[in-house]
Amino acid sequence: MHRIPTKKGQIRPVIIKLRNNSVKSAIMRKRSPMKSNGYRLVDDVTKPNQGLINRLLLHPNIDSAWYFNGAVYGKTVAEERIKFDIYDNVNDVIENFRQYRRNGGSSQ
Repeated sequence: MHRIPTKKGQIRPVIIKLRNNSVKSAIMRKRSPMKSNGYRLVDDVTKPNQGLINRLLLHPNIDSAWYFNGAVYGKTVAEERIKFDIYDNVNDVIENFRQYRRNGGSSQ
């Protein structure tokens, strides 16, 4: 645990590093109740993943994008949740996802 310096009179934020990813996931699931109590929990997103989220949000077929449990996900305008990687071509991933669903989950 590490306290971050801030301006005088403000509450100092805290950075916490956890060894176990499942503990982190359990804490992050409780984000909404903690927010209503005045606490703010933020997941650390790498620069490449943040770039991917920005790229997804600019794409016309993507309605929303988020980072969860070490991966970036996007929700299409057709309400499909798709996992993306930093090097993915967004159009190809969406098309492959739809093709996979059309074939009933088989990769033919």
